[in-house]
Amino acid sequence: MASAASSKPRKGAGIAFVLPAATDPVAAPVSPAAGLTPPAAGRVGAEQASAAAVTPAAPLTAGTPVPAAAAAVAARPAPRTGVGLLTATVFEAQRLEGRIESLQNEVEKLNSERGAQLMDPRTIIASRWANRHPDSFEGPAFELLQREIQDAGGNVQPIKVRPVGNRADVPAGVLYEIVFGHRRHRACLALGLPVSAVVQPVDDTDLFVQMERENRGRESLSAWEQGRMYLRALEDRLFGSNTKLAAAIGRGVSDIGKAMRIAKLPPEVTGAFPSPNAIQFRWATNLERALLKHPDAVLSAARELSTQKPRPAAAEVFEGLTACLRPVTVGVRPSHPAHRVLALRPDAEGHVRLDAQGRTLIQLPAGTLPPERWDALERALKALL
Repeated sequence: MASAASSKPRKGAGIAFVLPAATDPVAAPVSPAAGLTPPAAGRVGAEQASAAAVTPAAPLTAGTPVPAAAAAVAARPAPRTGVGLLTATVFEAQRLEGRIESLQNEVEKLNSERGAQLMDPRTIIASRWANRHPDSFEGPAFELLQREIQDAGGNVQPIKVRPVGNRADVPAGVLYEIVFGHRRHRACLALGLPVSAVVQPVDDTDLFVQMERENRGRESLSAWEQGRMYLRALEDRLFGSNTKLAAAIGRGVSDIGKAMRIAKLPPEVTGAFPSPNAIQFRWATNLERALLKHPDAVLSAARELSTQKPRPAAAEVFEGLTACLRPVTVGVRPSHPAHRVLALRPDAEGHVRLDAQGRTLIQLPAGTLPPERWDALERALKALL
């Protein structure tokens, strides 16, 4: 039993592993003393095992060369079927087409987003959503900007513009519309200097968002100017609601509402201020309340304030317009400005107040004192005084 078992050939006997020839740049010489060299040893489980052909042969002795043909045959990949080869070709073609399209898009993007370049400011128009009041392009702040641009030979910080294309509402010779940088563009235009600009195609919504955010980081728009912008954006349906507009530009809904209430003030009220840009956000609520409760008194006060020379400061105008909201205690000398409501009839009321110069103003609702009764009023005032 034991002898029969010992005479049985062991598994693997008489099998030799055919290795790549020594001329193969991947192969290394094999010797009994040194064994496999480190590079070959690192590939025994991968390259050599996959490339080797197991054939019955005589044991490999040290220094025995391996024919190159045998190595080539061993490394040859299994042939593909016709269907598999066709599928691989189609997938490879689609991959290359996708890559080519991606590269073309990159080239178009780089061409469209060109770096800052000098342009004739006359070929650029203001954005249709820009609502800068003319006061924003005059005064000490704008004069300082002009001096800085003149000293530097142009605007150091480029503006951003977009191509106008073939729009019918654009005058001849105009090529671009401002995304942001209206004050810098106007300064270069006034100085006769080329304007440094970056060109980027953007849609209407992106233009509005970029312009609004940029303005807040620079010489920010006034409350009135912001309100005009927001009203125009909603009228043009760039945004579906105040909430969506606020989310797009990163502002609170209450700020949007206050700005638009200021922009909706009657021209008489905004004209009473030295400039609409002087109206502050915190005044929006009281101005609106005064107009709702005492519209005649507010409009009359606005007309009076707009004719005063010199023009009163913005804070004084606000106090005068909202004086009707502050009742005066009878018998107590009020602090300036003073105001009292006169109950003339159940359906009408008058107002007596002091203006910024200490003058007493009497305001009566329209139609309560026709011209033929003015003589009687004059006699009554003379008797009173």
